[in-house]
Amino acid sequence: MRHRGPDDEGFHLDPPAYLGHRRLSIIDLSGGHQPLPNEDRSIWTVFNGEIYNHGAIRATLEKKGHVYRTHSDSETIVHLYEEDGPAFPAKMNGMFAIALWDRPRRTLLLVRDRLGIKPLYYAQLERGGLAFASEIKALLCCPGVDTAIDPVALDSYLALQYIPGPRTIYHGVQKLPAGHVLVARENGLTVSPYWTLAARPTPASFERAGEEFVALLDDAVRIRLMSEVPLGAFLSGGLDSALVVAAMAKAMDRPVRTFSIGFETEEWHSELPYAAQVATLFGTDHETRIVTAVDMRTLLATTTAQLDEPLADVAAVPTYLLSAFARDHVTVALTGEGADELFAGYDHYKVEWMMNRLAWMPVALRRAVGAIAGPFAGLRMRKALDAMGMDQAARFVFMRSVLPENLRRGLLRADVARQVPALHLEQRMGGHFPARENGLNAVLRADTLEWLPDDLLMKVDKMSMLASLEARVPFLDYRLVELVAGFAPEWKYRAGRSKVLLKAVAERTLPAGIVHRPKHGFMPPVGSWIRGSLRSFVEEHLLDPAALSAQWLEPQATHRLLQRHLNGEERLALPIWVLLCLEVWLRTGRGSGAPPA
Repeated sequence: MRHRGPDDEGFHLDPPAYLGHRRLSIIDLSGGHQPLPNEDRSIWTVFNGEIYNHGAIRATLEKKGHVYRTHSDSETIVHLYEEDGPAFPAKMNGMFAIALWDRPRRTLLLVRDRLGIKPLYYAQLERGGLAFASEIKALLCCPGVDTAIDPVALDSYLALQYIPGPRTIYHGVQKLPAGHVLVARENGLTVSPYWTLAARPTPASFERAGEEFVALLDDAVRIRLMSEVPLGAFLSGGLDSALVVAAMAKAMDRPVRTFSIGFETEEWHSELPYAAQVATLFGTDHETRIVTAVDMRTLLATTTAQLDEPLADVAAVPTYLLSAFARDHVTVALTGEGADELFAGYDHYKVEWMMNRLAWMPVALRRAVGAIAGPFAGLRMRKALDAMGMDQAARFVFMRSVLPENLRRGLLRADVARQVPALHLEQRMGGHFPARENGLNAVLRADTLEWLPDDLLMKVDKMSMLASLEARVPFLDYRLVELVAGFAPEWKYRAGRSKVLLKAVAERTLPAGIVHRPKHGFMPPVGSWIRGSLRSFVEEHLLDPAALSAQWLEPQATHRLLQRHLNGEERLALPIWVLLCLEVWLRTGRGSGAPPA
């Protein structure tokens, strides 16, 4: 995993524990070598990420007699564990994947940050033992890892374009859930949460909520400026990244370094003029790169292999390109990720608002309205109308499914489909929607716990680290997440307007043209690509008689779906992209469990 840590490497061999680390040097450049021990070298840790409040924790620990040898935030982990034992993660504010070896107790701990910003995988080996890593590709080098494809994970991928944890595409590899600690001893292991998302008390008024939010966002940005290497920000020209840059400009005594990319094609929506407007407003040192020729054939193979398992997020390629560009200038970049999930920034939240308005209507009547109005609606609204008669968990899955269950059942080979329980996703998501918790806030909470760690944050981490760049996400400071979780739903979405409170506070510092312009996102034009520049590439992968996906999917069903898209069915662009990414991933060698070359 040299791309995750190009600056240093280290090992600690203490049978039965073996720790290894690759370092991207950001804090205490000369003294932060890992693995890193406590005073008597009985406790060792390897760690990926940052602990933003380590200075305050260190001061407290030193008063209690702990002796530090370095200025690294990594050393706080071993001392805090000495003090608090397995409960130690609850005191840390940061993003982290941690392994800690306690030799006297012959105990290994694995810890993942509250929101899942940093990935952490583990595998129980066939002959005993436990392997763990920041990326699956490292585990594939370990003998005894079961690399058979998991049919339930595959079906989840076809539905959602990512695989919800703790599953991965492999039977024998699991994700450690966000906010959890794994404790492994010779007699077995346990996995338990140290944090659950609980809303803070709702502020007394909309105005007071805005004040608390701004103060906390400013602090979340300020503590994420901790760095001994060059630091900057991604600037898309959208509301979220503009607010991060505004807070950075307020906290820094020098110009913020900002980075934007554009694409020399009429098909790709350019946000560069808006990014330039924000850069001028805050006097940033702004860098822009125009990508003139995107070799998607090469890039898709590169990014898909790095993602370790099928993940068909269409923004992965542009995220990698932006990360690689920024890495030419800085080692750390702040981003605006997470605001959409906190403040209902996506179009599909309109459905939840609409459903809440229709809650008085009997289910049978809602179904009838959907059936009557559906044929006259556009594609997005038709899907919303189809969902009108569903309960909240089923609607949540249906609205987020790229391939609905009826299409998936036709795609999966019969022997594979028999291994997939019906409605398994609906049953999983049902846990987020107990009877007393439904409506918009429940949906936002489900997205925060499901889609964020396993799709969006996984994509950001894997693409930025492929470029050896550390991405930091101030909107996902857990204090902010808890605060916003307690806001009234109408402070987030009201009468067709998203991000209500966020836009209200943004109007104080940003131009109206930035605050209220339509959301575009970092979205490539995959539909036109598949019919145009990528058509031969898609056909080579999906129509090939030797396609590797034919082990799990019915080739004729795949062919029919592709032909329908080529004939003009716009709604099938993302399903085709999901199938293409699966085949590309299988061809990287990861799908067969083969280690990287």
